[in-house]
Amino acid sequence: MSALAQDNDSKKGRPRSDASKRAILDATRRLLNHTTVQKLSIESIAKKAGVGKTTIYRWWPSKASVAMDAIFTQPGFQNIVPTTSSAAEGIHIQLQKIVTQLNGKNGRVVAQIISEIQDDYEAVEAFHKSFMQARCFQLAKLVDQGMKSGEFRDDIDIETTVDTLMGPIIFRLMSGLVMTENYADKVMDAVLPGIKA
Repeated sequence: MSALAQDNDSKKGRPRSDASKRAILDATRRLLNHTTVQKLSIESIAKKAGVGKTTIYRWWPSKASVAMDAIFTQPGFQNIVPTTSSAAEGIHIQLQKIVTQLNGKNGRVVAQIISEIQDDYEAVEAFHKSFMQARCFQLAKLVDQGMKSGEFRDDIDIETTVDTLMGPIIFRLMSGLVMTENYADKVMDAVLPGIKA
């Protein structure tokens, strides 16, 4: 086969691959409306998407990794960072977004993903990269900004402060406890007095 023919074949294959990938993610989302990550299977995803299991394994190593992509690629999970007048305001908005993202059905699925991946180091790394990393980085950046501007104390530990901000949200998520719309306000009220200059 000529190089040109191979190139044409690869171009023909790309749209089909993209369509299959979208079908798999859509099928996973629909299945997770009616079942848990624990009960989800590659077989059920393949059947719902109309693809073979090997097609799924071409892109994802496990059902948890498919579930992560299906949930975290939704528009509501984008970590868009607004411009704010103060570091505290930025932290507050970031926490509000995280609470919104983790409330309701999506939060239930994220909690199931966290439970599912505990014995899988690669999946834990993938979860960190696909969800936690951008959010924690932004919080750390805002804490550092507040320290440099004099808004926050200059002797606080950034990593521990981020853990203190995120910890209550993840705890409530994993405990199955309700997070009200003003839960971010309560976290700020608890943490802010300890870091303000």
